[in-house]
Amino acid sequence: MEVPTSCDGAATPTAAQQIAKLQAELERCKREKLAMVECHNQVVRDLKGSYADALEWAYSLENIARDHWLQKGHTEEYAVAMDTFLDKIKQIIKKLRTGAASISIDVDFILQHDDGRYITSDHDDVLMPYWKELANALVHWSVYHSRQQTLQVSFAYIETPDAVLDVLRPAIKRSRIRSVCFTNDGTPKPWKFPEFIGDIIQTNHKVVAVSFVGVMLIRNEDWEVVCNAIRTRNAAQSSIMTFFELSRCFRNGINNEMLKEILTSSTAGAEKMTTVLEGNDMSSQEAPIIAEYLSTNPPLDLLSLNGNRFDNADATILANSLANNTNLRGLFVDRNNIGEEGKLTLLSAIFDVSSLASCAASNHTCQVLGLQRDISALNRDYEASSNKWNKIFAMLALSSADLFMNASLLIGTPASMAPILLEMAHCQNEEDKAGISDVYLELTDTKRCQKHDVWKQLGKKTKPINCMYELMRSWVVPLIYA
Repeated sequence: MEVPTSCDGAATPTAAQQIAKLQAELERCKREKLAMVECHNQVVRDLKGSYADALEWAYSLENIARDHWLQKGHTEEYAVAMDTFLDKIKQIIKKLRTGAASISIDVDFILQHDDGRYITSDHDDVLMPYWKELANALVHWSVYHSRQQTLQVSFAYIETPDAVLDVLRPAIKRSRIRSVCFTNDGTPKPWKFPEFIGDIIQTNHKVVAVSFVGVMLIRNEDWEVVCNAIRTRNAAQSSIMTFFELSRCFRNGINNEMLKEILTSSTAGAEKMTTVLEGNDMSSQEAPIIAEYLSTNPPLDLLSLNGNRFDNADATILANSLANNTNLRGLFVDRNNIGEEGKLTLLSAIFDVSSLASCAASNHTCQVLGLQRDISALNRDYEASSNKWNKIFAMLALSSADLFMNASLLIGTPASMAPILLEMAHCQNEEDKAGISDVYLELTDTKRCQKHDVWKQLGKKTKPINCMYELMRSWVVPLIYA
């Protein structure tokens, strides 16, 4: 019998072969379905078991009587605050177990002194069941309820000794957590806190932000463990850390070597990093180290130096470091000792009004925030070129006492720049709500007049046409009468 062939001469499968192929495909689909059903059933069994364990814990847990805290020498207010704290942990656990938790998990003890300072609660062994169940709930949420989301977990004003860290460590390493924060954890004490954080950073690559506020170590050098973990993680490029905070973690400043470790580790291999170093008593000793680091143009997006002791001289040192920096988007200097002189040096670094060339050579990427007279109007756009041209046209429009556009500043400008100037004039389509004109008038000590107010209030439709008209008039009209 002749074997059937296709048009190109290849043998076509027989009906029996086709049936066998379809039968094999059907069997494969059945196996996949059974595997999926078994997987689903296993998930249901796990969930039931997990819920059962959680219910058993909730119902078997004995409430901690207020007398327990009073017998430990605490006040009635402390006992009430601890009741509130334990109720909050129970609610957090319940929401994590049921999938109703928000992405922000705040485990905080709230009690204040008469002067407003927050009190850090003491650790007690009776709290361990709560810590263990919280750890289990974090893992449970990550496995069954995350839906690809990640948590921000914060522990504030409660001691976390090694017994607690040993319970939290495996849970945080396994859970879908992107941010870990510890605030006033009762340190300095001989706890394995640096090793705990270093292990989490190295192991859980979902964690991209770590924050420590009021965390004091026995030796400041112990922070090197955390710095090295961040450096190693970022250098591997598998998952980049994007946020590192050490606020109120050092008394009387940060020694030079430690500060270099912190700054360089946080941006080693990073793309865009935020570093927060608030309230560490930094001053003239640290300013040159920070300035030297910024002058290398590291991949640092934001740097917060709020609440330190930097003065006018330090502001000058920091301002000089911005000359060659094109990566830093924000420098926060609130609550320092920077006065008018320091503010002007920082202003000049990002808006030099001595000439158009000097203005163009200024820093056009970094906003300076937190000064007594707000100058955040400068460099507020993401594109550096937009910031540069906003400043240039502010100078052109505001530096003339009688004309709307001071064309004398353009003397010596190559003719090839004319189309670019006209194009940029067309882009000047925003009302100056941010106050660039106010900053310019302050820098030049110029008295405000009606023309300045008109420029500030020009809107999207009128500013481009006014700019282009004035430029054309300043160039073309003199040629007519030449």
